[in-house]
Amino acid sequence: MKNQKIPDHIADDDGLFGRFKIALSEALAVSMDESEWKKFAVRYGLRDRIIGHERFIRSLQWGDADHEGHVLDLIEQLSYSNVPAFLDLVERPNVKRALKRKDPEIFDIWQHDVDPVVTALSHSLGEVAAVSSVIDLKTHIERIEKALPDDPYLAVGATKDLLEAAMRTILTNRGHTDVRKLHFPELTSTCFNELGLSPQTPPASKGEGHIRKISSNARKMIETANELRNLTGTGHGHVVGTEEELSVEDASLVASNGLILAAWILKKAAP
Repeated sequence: MKNQKIPDHIADDDGLFGRFKIALSEALAVSMDESEWKKFAVRYGLRDRIIGHERFIRSLQWGDADHEGHVLDLIEQLSYSNVPAFLDLVERPNVKRALKRKDPEIFDIWQHDVDPVVTALSHSLGEVAAVSSVIDLKTHIERIEKALPDDPYLAVGATKDLLEAAMRTILTNRGHTDVRKLHFPELTSTCFNELGLSPQTPPASKGEGHIRKISSNARKMIETANELRNLTGTGHGHVVGTEEELSVEDASLVASNGLILAAWILKKAAP
């Protein structure tokens, strides 16, 4: 069984968990037949709760409207009194297909654990008015969030795409042409020069000098993210299974820093 417990990001959110239980009950009502329910009842010691219930099986046999309600009552009980039985129902292939049809968003939320750092940063980034006025980062952020923790390689690639989109947008909005022809290192140099963050430009004060050092390190981080993506990520003719090993923790570090850097350069570029 994939999940050994109810995911924390669902169990800790009463509203989300309630929504999931409703969607699950709807999926079970259309995907579980009488035989499956009876086998399930025997396996988990739920004979009295299902087979001996006055209406549970009868409402299923007659296709009565109250069957879904009886399923919901059972799901509510199992969610706190018999979690293994609850998870058994969730992980059944026919139930998962029905759940995905009923509520694709809640299905995806169940399937993917969330990275708390990336999620917090992405929400903060989405709320920055100066950023949202320059570029809509929603699609890139969603790709990063969905990639973790199951696909660290995709997370790094999505982070590189996010940074690239941010820099191309900055240059385009400032009148640069043919920015799509720029390779990543040249794109980064051009963007930082445009923002007055080039190390060749003398700082106006000691404080600005320190900021230049920070921006120089930020630029190195952006360039390194691209290099890591080329080494471990998708594309570039890599043979599947031969990529450099990349841990979820390292991918999370790249993704969280990428979100911070994207916000920083976009705020720098905002009028």
